[in-house]
Amino acid sequence: MLLDLATDPFLDYLPGESPVANGFVAPLDDFGACGEDCWFAEAGGTVRAPADGMLRVQGDHLAVDIDYFENHQRRSVTFWVDGATATRAEGPVRAGEAVATGVEITAGLLGTVEPLSAFVAARIDLPDPTEAPVLAVVSHAERELRIYNGGTEIGRYEVGFGQAEGPKERRGDNRTPVGLYYLVQKSTGPFEGDFAAYYGGHWMRINYPNAYDAARGLAEGLVDKATAEAIARAWRDRRTTPRDTRLGSGIGFHGWASEWNDAGDRRMSWGCIVLHLRDVEVVYAALPEGAMVVVF
Repeated sequence: MLLDLATDPFLDYLPGESPVANGFVAPLDDFGACGEDCWFAEAGGTVRAPADGMLRVQGDHLAVDIDYFENHQRRSVTFWVDGATATRAEGPVRAGEAVATGVEITAGLLGTVEPLSAFVAARIDLPDPTEAPVLAVVSHAERELRIYNGGTEIGRYEVGFGQAEGPKERRGDNRTPVGLYYLVQKSTGPFEGDFAAYYGGHWMRINYPNAYDAARGLAEGLVDKATAEAIARAWRDRRTTPRDTRLGSGIGFHGWASEWNDAGDRRMSWGCIVLHLRDVEVVYAALPEGAMVVVF
């Protein structure tokens, strides 16, 4: 049964009938460019699936429909080929799997304006929430956290957010980010300082900023290239990313100084995701370090 993404956006991050790409590979290494969308292999070449996807074949036209994630957003692209001979039946295919052969073919991508080679080179490795062993998904619109273990939902929890609306952009804006992160630190204290009570006895840090935050920060002059690259490396390795940039840091899940009311606007923190005291211990136990966290 296909997931009804229109009625429940959380299901976007769960396994469905179609595979989700966790990265792209070059599909036409045996061919050389011979013009716009034209590829030529003098002795014949092999066409390979550029990512995990679903193969469709109609005569000498074939296509691989691919779903993938960029940050927290699920996107789709179609790799198409004309003039080749399919070498396997329709259905699921894996990245790099041979799907056709040909001499002079036309091929390209639908769903992006980027050239094929540039698109693939920029997406060699991608996170796949649908395959995460433990996944936490937080919706700003629904003001809800759901936790999944092996693709099975194990809990739903009401949450609060930063005092300012909109996705986090820089240090001190009091906004909660949107994006795909990893849990990198857990603590039950003791906590010190004037705001120690607001942890509610539990702290779970995510590795904001991530590579996409860093790319935006580089474009806006908030970080330099070396810092953006360092953030991207640490994020992909599921490590804590640099904390001393103008993008901000110190984002995670925690409780509160006292129990709070769902009926309010839930604009409570400096950018963190706030849990009820009745839930924070359960969430803390359910989320191991390294768990994937999607905030959308």
